[in-house]
Amino acid sequence: MIKKAFAVGSVLTLLSGFANAGVIRHDVPDSSYKNLSYQSQFDSVGAVLFDTNDGGYICSGTVVAKHWVLTAAHCVDEATSMTFHLPEFNADRSGILGHKTYTATSWVAHNNWTGNLIEGWDVGLMYVEEGFDVGPAELYRGSGEAGSVGTHVGYGATGNGNTGANLGAGTRRAGQNVIDGMFSTAGTGEQLMWSDFDHPDPAATDSYGDVYNDWVNFIYGFNDFGFSSDNLALGLEYSIAGGDSGGAVFIEEAGEFFLAGVHSLGWQIGDNQAGYGNLYASTRVRDTLDWIDSYIAEEVPVTSTIALFGAGFMLLGLRRRRQDA
Repeated sequence: MIKKAFAVGSVLTLLSGFANAGVIRHDVPDSSYKNLSYQSQFDSVGAVLFDTNDGGYICSGTVVAKHWVLTAAHCVDEATSMTFHLPEFNADRSGILGHKTYTATSWVAHNNWTGNLIEGWDVGLMYVEEGFDVGPAELYRGSGEAGSVGTHVGYGATGNGNTGANLGAGTRRAGQNVIDGMFSTAGTGEQLMWSDFDHPDPAATDSYGDVYNDWVNFIYGFNDFGFSSDNLALGLEYSIAGGDSGGAVFIEEAGEFFLAGVHSLGWQIGDNQAGYGNLYASTRVRDTLDWIDSYIAEEVPVTSTIALFGAGFMLLGLRRRRQDA
């Protein structure tokens, strides 16, 4: 049984235009996930394209102020150039006509970021001198994430729960998953919001004969996460994958959507990366609010880029590694 975690950035394979993205249920039409991502409450989410000394990559990000994009630290820490791309929809919002490109002039990783994904400091900011036309996402400042339905929006690789992520990263897709609970090894100890990709049949088994959903609760229990999965798939059950790093987790309270998390990592347990029975986690916005607010409140660019990175954290074979699309 393979058990490993991975950052969910992806090698950039598309320079102009975008392909479909996101890992979905095998028994739900692809159009349902795309249509969810086209809803106006998610207009602040876009694609992040960046270059490093090793090549070009794609992540995701969310507008959180007039000049600022919130993304993952592992998307900015080695970047040499960065652009942000927001969708432009057709009149009835049934499709995307193209993307408007914004060039970042500076970017910064959280000052506590070391490259260790499980610590829960995987957030970064991009500064764009040209102001955005879309309204910023409202940052979540409450504490009701656990048990809530998270709506995930990003530009990650595609596939379905049976195949895993087997096609390249590209355009936006949105799906939903219950936030099982919070766990991290640093900070508050609750800086990562965890979800699992439930099979719609709770008794379904993988190629080893193991029930997909049983392994999730074994991992949660073995590592003393302090919570469990209900093993029930939502109608638009979903997993993030390569290219979703930095993307958004929204939760709804009193009819309003709030940005509660930033996509950070996936944990492969079974047959396929991002397939049924696997875990993924997003950095909790609430626990990094002071740092985020210190930048976006002033609306001025950072003075320099910050690149802090280090060795991955080992846990049942858990390690950070950049994934090819």
